[in-house]
Amino acid sequence: MRIVHVNDNDLFSNRFNGHDMQIELNKRGIQANQFVMTKWGENANTIPLTKPFEEPFLRGNCVEMERKLSINAMVYPYGWRLLQHPVFHSSSIAHYHLFHNHLLSMAMLSELTSAKPTVFTIHDPWIFSGHCIYSLGCNKWRYGCGDCPDLDLHFPMLYDNTEFMWKVKKKIFSTIDIDIVVASKYMLNMIQQSPITKHFRNVHHIPFGIDVDLFSSNRRSREAIRHKLDIPQDHFVMFCRAETSPYKGFNIVNEMLDILTPTAPLTLVTVGEDTLLEKRHLDIYNVKQFGRVTDDSLMADLYCACDVFLMTSQAEAFGLMAIETMASSRPLVVMDGTSLPDVTFAPECGICISRENPVNELKSTIERLMQSPDECRTRGEKGRELAERHYRFEDYVNRHVELYKEIIGRKK
Repeated sequence: MRIVHVNDNDLFSNRFNGHDMQIELNKRGIQANQFVMTKWGENANTIPLTKPFEEPFLRGNCVEMERKLSINAMVYPYGWRLLQHPVFHSSSIAHYHLFHNHLLSMAMLSELTSAKPTVFTIHDPWIFSGHCIYSLGCNKWRYGCGDCPDLDLHFPMLYDNTEFMWKVKKKIFSTIDIDIVVASKYMLNMIQQSPITKHFRNVHHIPFGIDVDLFSSNRRSREAIRHKLDIPQDHFVMFCRAETSPYKGFNIVNEMLDILTPTAPLTLVTVGEDTLLEKRHLDIYNVKQFGRVTDDSLMADLYCACDVFLMTSQAEAFGLMAIETMASSRPLVVMDGTSLPDVTFAPECGICISRENPVNELKSTIERLMQSPDECRTRGEKGRELAERHYRFEDYVNRHVELYKEIIGRKK
């Protein structure tokens, strides 16, 4: 058995884009490679589909052409290179990830999926819509798009071509034979509801997995970590991701800080973008901003140092940071109407706030948790138990190996 994973890059989101899985598969004696557009790491089994001198020109021009035509994933030529590569030829299964990130043309999917038994991991709802990754409450993806209420959402369009692109997807995906993997019940429900995908019968729910030992707070001293990170020991510590993306909901945190009435000294820890907090909050609260963090050990320290993680995403197909928080034995706040209530087993573990009144509900939740160390501890312990039971990386890989074997047997 030889598996090839295909994604736009190797190291960004490496835990679920096929990179870490191919490393683990090779450790188990299963041959695996990953094809990428951009190779940042040094892994010998990662194969770039582009040459450094041509990538900015060729791919950049494809991106610009699609922008001007208001289309997406239609003109990229790299599928031909994949078909011609000897490693692809020798593979048993091709497993595709975020192919719509300026990687493959949908017009080639019929040929690519005919060449090899194929698995698609559907990481986000782009496949269901005329252009956007998340529709933010719009339900036109259920019926055919057109007359789009927000063409600026990623992937943006200069003019409304959403009905055409929706029809293109419906046509292409009606002609191919693939197995689909989704990480959450939220995405599984969308697969079953979308006219583009509801005909697929081989759909598999396999949650993402993490190194639960790395994110174990039992192996770390909160006091020592807070000292190292210069976080006061007696502070109640909130941790969140700061992003400009309309999907991530950081505006809710900003607005909540305006009305919060702390009953104890408070520190806010952020990762991501360092310029999003209002200046007045920097003057009022103790703020520790760590920017873009790619070191998993530092992330594990930050989870351990906090008292609660705020994940106010208004759109989320799974939420890896949620299960990292759970493995770290910390409570977390999540948004209704996303995958997160189910992923975090709310209300037993995750604390869910509503879309109708998120700012006030987040405020009251934080104020309650500041007065309720027992609730924080109980929810954290339950999160750890659930993470060990459902979100181990080795289980994530095992279930894929079982799927690959089943597909090979079925395709004989």
